[in-house]
Amino acid sequence: MEGTETRAARDIVATMGDKVLFAYIPEMEVSVPESDRRNSLDKIACYYHAEQFVLSDLYIGYAVSLYRFTIPKVVAATVKVLGNFWPKKNVPKNIDREALLSRIKKMCGMGMLRRFVYQLNGNNIVLYSTTPEFSKVIYQALKMNTDARPEKDMIPPIEIVERAAASLVSSELLKSPYLKAFDFMPDYRDSEGRITFNSKLTHEVGDKRFVTIIEPFFTRVDSKRFTKEEWERYLSRKVYGLRAYMEQIAGKESCRVQLVVVCEDMEDFKKIATVICNVFPEHALEQIYYTAEGALKSVNYDIRQSMVRITSLKQGSDSMKLPGSVSSKLAYSFF
Repeated sequence: MEGTETRAARDIVATMGDKVLFAYIPEMEVSVPESDRRNSLDKIACYYHAEQFVLSDLYIGYAVSLYRFTIPKVVAATVKVLGNFWPKKNVPKNIDREALLSRIKKMCGMGMLRRFVYQLNGNNIVLYSTTPEFSKVIYQALKMNTDARPEKDMIPPIEIVERAAASLVSSELLKSPYLKAFDFMPDYRDSEGRITFNSKLTHEVGDKRFVTIIEPFFTRVDSKRFTKEEWERYLSRKVYGLRAYMEQIAGKESCRVQLVVVCEDMEDFKKIATVICNVFPEHALEQIYYTAEGALKSVNYDIRQSMVRITSLKQGSDSMKLPGSVSSKLAYSFF
């Protein structure tokens, strides 16, 4: 299905940093409230034996675990998608937002979910994640893979906020009626070890099959933890890994492989697009889209009007390839 250019690319890029909740501020910290820190496994076992949590809680937890860090709005949309995707399972797809939020808060007290809090412009921003213990319970009870690593709680704040931003994009693409499969935390091995990406969604439109990789790239440096050179090397490795991973998928499967890069703002877009333009072959650029939380919100979460792609390159100093013109016309739409 051919896409239609309904919004100028420059307007999309200009709104990338507008009114965002998931922004990295230099030297920011993310805290966990004291009530969420201890004895999760004991709490879960106690509530289980008292029959105070039910099967639907496991599916709510699974929806949270897909994104690792996210907000109730995304959880609500995802629970509905999962309920439609698995109509015979006990997924609470018809639960209303208020009841879901109430249940999420209760699950925090039960040791199933954990709140992560940071401040932005004087306001407390709250993200939710599954506790490592509850991730193990979900796997044991549902046989669904989740991130049960205890070190998940120690990742840098910049990765927490970028994953939260990516959850907005992934959840919108999950809503597509053409969705056929999803894989969160797919991985690829390079010479240095395993690289874990954000998500991989498969759609089918008629006789065409699409695999879309969604990956956040926030480029600001967390100077408490990394030097500028270390962070740039980390980003570069991810870009090279994505190129190899996409080529691997294209070689194994009969499909069109696409990449959606989630940026923080316009400056992020310029920086990461420059890296990508110098790593990916020019013919592959038409398969790479860029978006951001601000761009998505500015069109009321219409994913089709929140993405741009590079359509031409220009030469910079030292033969560096720089993004030239951009377009908001999508090659294909899943909606």
